[in-house]
Amino acid sequence: MAEYYDDKELLDELKNGNHQAFEYLFKNYYPRLLGYAIRFVENEETARDIIQECFLKFWDKRDLLEAVSVTALLFAMVRNSCLNYLKHLAVVEKHQIEYLASIEGEERLYYADFVLNADSSLLYNELQEQIKIVIDNLPERCRNVFLLSRFEGLKNREIADMLEISTTAVEKHIAKALQRFSRHFKDKYPVDIYITVLAWLITNSK
Repeated sequence: MAEYYDDKELLDELKNGNHQAFEYLFKNYYPRLLGYAIRFVENEETARDIIQECFLKFWDKRDLLEAVSVTALLFAMVRNSCLNYLKHLAVVEKHQIEYLASIEGEERLYYADFVLNADSSLLYNELQEQIKIVIDNLPERCRNVFLLSRFEGLKNREIADMLEISTTAVEKHIAKALQRFSRHFKDKYPVDIYITVLAWLITNSK
């Protein structure tokens, strides 16, 4: 198996669809990610399922990746997915994670990424405004599709039926929106913030 000594080389190969690079990624990161996920969900089988889903989404959305730390992004994705899982089990309090009292609209981005305290409130408000800017500047149909997918939780087929368009069209609108988000935050924010937003975009994709 080929060896990759830096993230740029690995990302280039992944974006080119190199399955050996993906196999390298999986074999080298899986053990660490498994140990990390188990600390959240306390169940190895569940942790394995979460990690496998994250790797599949990483591969499916590889075109979004630009000059990003593979390690940081994978760990952020797994963290988000674990917290989403815990939230659905209604055991978040056990892990002392503070969530938004009311999760509506764009605010759904933050519940899995930020502990809202005095130090983070300004960043939270700023990112909320930046998300609104990106969404408001999407073409109307693209915006509608994206909101239905990310904030209403509808599947692509449900969106297609509702809007009377094809699932292929839905997928193209979502891809366009994801690219807009990726470019916007990559250009305006430090890499850690960009990774946080990118992880949310990928882990919440349908």
